[in-house]
Amino acid sequence: MSNDVEIAVEVRAETDKALLVFDGAREVWIPKSQIRDQCEESDAFGTKITSIFISEWLAGEKGLI
Repeated sequence: MSNDVEIAVEVRAETDKALLVFDGAREVWIPKSQIRDQCEESDAFGTKITSIFISEWLAGEKGLI
């Protein structure tokens, strides 16, 4: 079983099955089925996801760590 890691992201796009996230260096698609949890922040413009929790192997494969 892999450990989960928290990745700070900006969500740039969303489909029914995935999020396009930007970590400050690259954009990658992450399947929603692989996101274990997420942190959200609300402001005057609405709610936005500020970090996601995914498995360490997936974060490595996507170049996020």
